Amino acid sequence: MQGLDHVVINTTHPNRAVALYGARLGLDFRLDRVNPQWGSRLMFFRCGGAVVEVGARLDVEASDAPDRLSGLAWRVADPEAAQARLANAGFDVSEVRKGRKPGTQVFTVRSGVPGAPTLMLSAEPNLEDD
Repeated sequence: MQGLDHVVINTTHPNRAVALYGARLGLDFRLDRVNPQWGSRLMFFRCGGAVVEVGARLDVEASDAPDRLSGLAWRVADPEAAQARLANAGFDVSEVRKGRKPGTQVFTVRSGVPGAPTLMLSAEPNLEDD
């Protein structure tokens, strides 16, 4: 494992999230993207070498519900080798698949990480695979 790539947080109040993570906590607000195909608004904040990804569903009205941790994404040099190593160690892992970011590969760790859904992703895009 090369390190933490990003933390995923779900919010029911995107404007409050921008104020909290950007203005109040001082994270570098990098991108605000609405994707109707996924039914979500995604906001990205830089925090050191990692990203805080804050997601909000488009079909949910803003509320005062607290934000919640939705998952962690870790960078790995070789997703195939990392997936095989974790599977051999007894973890329930998905198959390696294409990531949303062009050229990346990902797999999900489905067991052994209570309370924090975990994704492993290739460290650098492999654009030759697209």
